[in-house]
Amino acid sequence: MIRLILYGALMWGVCLYAFFRGGRAERVTAASLLVATYATALVARPMAMRFQGVEMPIMMVDGMFFLVLFGISLKSEKFWPLWLTAMQGLTILSHLAPYVPHVLPWAYGNALAMWSYPMLVVLAFAVHSHHHSRRGGGLFTG
Repeated sequence: MIRLILYGALMWGVCLYAFFRGGRAERVTAASLLVATYATALVARPMAMRFQGVEMPIMMVDGMFFLVLFGISLKSEKFWPLWLTAMQGLTILSHLAPYVPHVLPWAYGNALAMWSYPMLVVLAFAVHSHHHSRRGGGLFTG
């Protein structure tokens, strides 16, 4: 439970930072991240049944978020959307874990959640870079 509270606080902090200080790509990414997070919570099975097999509804949400990130990567001149798209691609590949013999459900669940935190860190650095580059350049321009 503490992990969910920590993730929620970090997610909202980074997304609000993106909404107030980021450019268009950062704001669209933050909005998409919020939608994907809450959509995942809506389609997830009850905890007792979760991760016993491929979580197809969650995989669909992850796939839609991947497509949004891919679209941002194609339109953006910045490098950070490629990193987020790659991390989301690894999350989608994690949905193949149930096909590996002897993979425990908690390992599948952790593999899905693993990239969430680094994605928030990359988005925060992207917003920081955007904000400082608009103010006349900075350490993280681009």
